[in-house]
Amino acid sequence: QRETSLTRGIIRDLFSDKVDSLLVDSKVLHTEVVQYLKQIDPDLLDRVKLYQAETSLFDEYDIEAEIRSLFKPRVELPTGGYLIIQPTEALTSIDVNTGRYTGKKDPESTILKTNIEAAREVARQLRLRDIGGIIVVDFIDMESRGNRDKVLQELRTHLGRDRARTKAFAVSELGLIEMTRQRVRPSLWQSMTAECPTCHGTGRVFRPEVVVRRMERSLKRAGAEHKERQLAVRLHPDVALYLVEQEPNFLRQLEKQTGLELEVRDDPMMRLDEFRMMAKPAGRDVTELYAVA
Repeated sequence: QRETSLTRGIIRDLFSDKVDSLLVDSKVLHTEVVQYLKQIDPDLLDRVKLYQAETSLFDEYDIEAEIRSLFKPRVELPTGGYLIIQPTEALTSIDVNTGRYTGKKDPESTILKTNIEAAREVARQLRLRDIGGIIVVDFIDMESRGNRDKVLQELRTHLGRDRARTKAFAVSELGLIEMTRQRVRPSLWQSMTAECPTCHGTGRVFRPEVVVRRMERSLKRAGAEHKERQLAVRLHPDVALYLVEQEPNFLRQLEKQTGLELEVRDDPMMRLDEFRMMAKPAGRDVTELYAVA
C-alpha cells in the first residue's frame, strides 16, 4: 500500500508533459503507472516505457551518484560558483558563492551571472530535495538594484514550474531573499537520514586537543582518588597521533603529577571525541567514575 501511494504521489507531482519519458524497471509498477495514468492523464501514456535491459536502470543512468549528491550540502554551478544548502529545524538556508569564477574585469557582471545560475539551481534543488517551509537564500551582493530584480525574477520564473506552492519575497536590505514552499511531505533529508550518533546532529565534534584536555582532567581526578595505580587509555587514532606529534611529553608529565602508570592505546572503533580509561591489569572500565563534564 505504501509503495502504491508513493508511486502515485510521484506521478501526480512530477510527471507532466514537460517530461519526455518515464522508465520503469518493474512490470508490476509499470502496470500500476499505466492504470493510474488512464484515470488522470491518458495523453501521457505513450511516454511510459518498461525498461528491460540487462544493465540495472540505476547503473545505466548513474542514478546512485545523483541520489548521493542530494545529501551533500555543496552544489556546483556551471561557471564555477556553488551553493551551500543547510537544513535546520526552523528553516533552510542557502548560501551562494562565486568560487573560482571571479571575473576581475567586470565583477558585477560575474556576480549577476553566478546569481542567475544560482536562482535556477535553487528552484531545482528545492524540488529534488523536497524542501518545504521557510527558505532563506543569501545571494552574492550586487550594487545594481536592476540586477537584484533580475535575479528575483529568474528565481520566481523557475519556482513557477514547481507544483508545490511557492512564494519568493522581495530582496531584503541585507540582500537576502526569503521564500516559502509548500511542505507536502518530509524532505528527502528528513525521510532518508538519521541523527549522527557521534555529533547528535550538530555536525561538529571536539578537536583532538580538546579531547586530550578532557582526558587530562579525568586522569588527574583518578590520581587524586588514589584508587587506581595503572590505567590504559583508549583513544581514536587521530587523537593518539596528536599526542605523539604535538604533545610527546604529555604522558610522562602526567604520570609525575598523578603518580599513575599510564599507557595509551589507539582504537579505530572509538569515536573521534571519545576516550575510555581501563584499570589494569583486570581491564575494568573506570571512565565514568572519573568523568568530567
